Parts: sequence; structure tokens; C-alpha cells
Amino acid sequence: MSLIQINQELIEKVIENDRKAQFQLFELTKRLVYSLAFRILNEEDEAHDVLQDTYVEVFQNLKKLAHHEALIGWMKTITIRKAIKKSKKKIHFEPLEHANQEVEEELNAWFDTELLDQAIRNLPAGARAVFMLVSVEGYSHHECAKLLGISESTSKSQLNYAKGLLKKRLKTLLQA
Repeated sequence: MSLIQINQELIEKVIENDRKAQFQLFELTKRLVYSLAFRILNEEDEAHDVLQDTYVEVFQNLKKLAHHEALIGWMKTITIRKAIKKSKKKIHFEPLEHANQEVEEELNAWFDTELLDQAIRNLPAGARAVFMLVSVEGYSHHECAKLLGISESTSKSQLNYAKGLLKKRLKTLLQA
């Protein structure tokens, strides 16, 4: 959940095209937007492009947002859609022989976010996209499938695959 607090006055100024307010909104939310784009794309330059494209859309369409308290969620959705669109040619879903096989073993070790980020970045693009949307951003498999243009069962199997790969990668990193 985001701890970013954006007041109604700032939103109104952004809607009025106040450049100072737009910059303030950018400064408050840029880490969130960039981080989300980067985790989906795994490419800095493309994540910066998505960051820029997201703010262009936000500034152009904020006045259409009916419930301003939903701003952060709306910005995340824009970012995710733009990142997925940018990566469509790169996201491939590996065929899985044991698609319904559940991840059995729990990982009972302590690790930090840097280690987890490193492991997530090493996931194949399709599995990483599904993991980010479902496990990190909280989308349902139905919503994830719709965004990525895949079936719900592919979303579920890719998430299971991602979790298995993450567990193996984290074990390897923890042993190093």
C-alpha cells in the first residue's frame, strides 16, 4: 500500500496546469511510478520512457478522474498498461510442462528487498510480469490475464513458475 499523501488542493492546481503543482506531484510519485515500470520492463531506459508517458497522460486526463482519492491507483494502472504495451514484443510465456504443479516447499530464510529485487529481475519476462501484477500489485488472475492478453490458466501457471524460480534463485543467493 502506498503511503503517499496528496491533498485535494494540489490535485486542483495540477488540473489547472500549474507547473509547480505538476512538478510537486511528480516529485511525490516518481519513485513509485518508475519502480513499477522498471520491475515490469527490467530496462532502465524503457522505464524512464514509461515514466514520462505516464505523467503526460496523468496531466492530460486528471480532470476526468471522478474520485481524486483514487489517483495513486489510477497512476499505477496507467504505468502498468504503458509498461506492458512497451514490452509486448519482449514478454514471452515459456511453455510449462507441469503447469498445475504447486510450489511445495516454504522458504524459511531471511532476505532483504535488494536480494528479492535481484531475484525478480532475473525471472523470464512473462513470469516476471505475472508475478508483479498478481503478487506485488494485487491484481486478480482474471485482470492480469486481460492486461497481458493471456488466459487465466496461463497467468496461474506463470505465477507458480515464477514462485518456484524465485525460491530457487533466493536459495542460491543466500548460499553465496
